[in-house]
Amino acid sequence: MSKLCGLSLVVILALGGNLGAFQATQPAPGTLKWRFKADAIVASPALGVDGTIYVGSLKLYAFHPDGALKWQSSLDLGIVDSPAIGADGTIYVVGGAGLSALYAFHPDGTLRWIFEPFPGGAWAAPAIGADGTIYIGSLAGVFYAINPDGTLKWRFITWGTGVVRSSAAIGTDGTIYFGTEDGAFYALNPDGTLKWRFQTRISVQSSPAIGADGTIYFGSWDDYFYALNPDGTLKWRFRAENAIDSSPAIDTDGTIYFGSLDGTFYALNPDGTLKWRFKTGERIWYSSPAIGADGTIYFGSWDDYFYALNPDGTLKWRFRAENAIDSSPAIDTDGTIYFGSWDWYFYALHSSSLGIANSPWPMFRHDPQRTGRASGSRR
Repeated sequence: MSKLCGLSLVVILALGGNLGAFQATQPAPGTLKWRFKADAIVASPALGVDGTIYVGSLKLYAFHPDGALKWQSSLDLGIVDSPAIGADGTIYVVGGAGLSALYAFHPDGTLRWIFEPFPGGAWAAPAIGADGTIYIGSLAGVFYAINPDGTLKWRFITWGTGVVRSSAAIGTDGTIYFGTEDGAFYALNPDGTLKWRFQTRISVQSSPAIGADGTIYFGSWDDYFYALNPDGTLKWRFRAENAIDSSPAIDTDGTIYFGSLDGTFYALNPDGTLKWRFKTGERIWYSSPAIGADGTIYFGSWDDYFYALNPDGTLKWRFRAENAIDSSPAIDTDGTIYFGSWDWYFYALHSSSLGIANSPWPMFRHDPQRTGRASGSRR
């Protein structure tokens, strides 16, 4: 018996020693994995199902997971928003002079087609329907549906001065949701007809998120965060201390996360009451949260920091960039977090989150491919 106990102790110690050595070699969460210098990167990255990372600035870049450049577009595009990736791997992104065209690239970086022009340009990310239709609004107040071959399917003209900066979200029934700068929030049927319209007091630039029960969440420049029922009636609203451009994410328990220009990151209960809030050193503008599989919440701020918060709102870690962060992070299945900054760098950080949370809307544009669709892939 004593020999067996002794042997067991030796084995345990040996395993413990090996385990300790293994743990010691693992990079700490929040440390730099790699970075790439391009130019000011305000756009948010999208992840291909093959692990390729796509992000835009002056050009569209494609990276291998180790940070090696896979390809870059030959065209200067001046991209300010996220690409979206179709089921066949096609990458859709807005760019060109005056942000006046929608580009479709093959996964190898060759150009597939160009849809142009958008009168007044477009300052939003495309959304991709289950049938491959691409949806995007323009600064001239026209909302477009484009077939996968680059031809026009239909267009919808918003009312009043309906400049569209809000990236659309698509419900499980195919309803398309987006906001406009005159404070209106639209729901369109898949055929381009109006389903309903809800009016806030001022500009809606936040991209909506859709809950498991169909509730639609978004922020406005009237300082309110809204929850609407699927029929377009108000469910509740919550007042922040400044405008809300950040788009919400929804956790597994229904908690809703978003940032505000008041520099505060908010967590709301499903009934619209405050759960907790976390104060950063500057405004949280366009950077929208991503929720990791382990419950960690990630976002950037204009105080130059990238934050990781615990589910209870306490700080887990933070990483300092060299300028403001408007980019919304993407989380890969190996735990790598990707985002860009106004310091001209595209960052890859280590984390403890092995992919995104299995929640109704865990990140900006719903999924790593940034489809903006409630039924989008979760790779």
